[in-house]
Amino acid sequence: MNKNMQTLMKVSGFFKVVLIVTAISIFLFLAYEYAVNGEFRRASSEYFYDLWQYEQANTGVLLAIQLPRLFTLFLGLYWMQRLLGYFQSGQFFGNEAMSCYLWLIWLKFADVIFKTLQELATALYHNQFFEHTRISIDLDIGNITTILLMLLIAYLLKAAKEIEAENKEFI
Repeated sequence: MNKNMQTLMKVSGFFKVVLIVTAISIFLFLAYEYAVNGEFRRASSEYFYDLWQYEQANTGVLLAIQLPRLFTLFLGLYWMQRLLGYFQSGQFFGNEAMSCYLWLIWLKFADVIFKTLQELATALYHNQFFEHTRISIDLDIGNITTILLMLLIAYLLKAAKEIEAENKEFI
């Protein structure tokens, strides 16, 4: 195996460790904030924080609205560390690595959908208690571009695997 591949394997192992430590840190931070301070810091909506502080709003409903994106975050971290594990062992173009990569693409797509639904659900729930609610859906073109690039990379990886197989047959 050439030097670049060995370096990539080492870098993948390092990033796998960083990713696992980051995932544990995120989980511990969220648990601490909720248990000690009674807050949930994963939300990105002002309406969510308005409702969280409002006594008549049900925090269980608010957490349920956040749950799908939180689930995709941790599921994405799982598949990313698994992909980096395959890279660490030198399996760059195998079916297992491709499966991980496809999971990551689908999770990114699901996250875009869940974010849109989350914003809509939070705004509708906010509207039940406050008059000044403006219901809007923001579609981030950056996320759509990222998904399209990930699909292109998946196609390139598949093509690279086929070329590698042809080269092995030729030799």
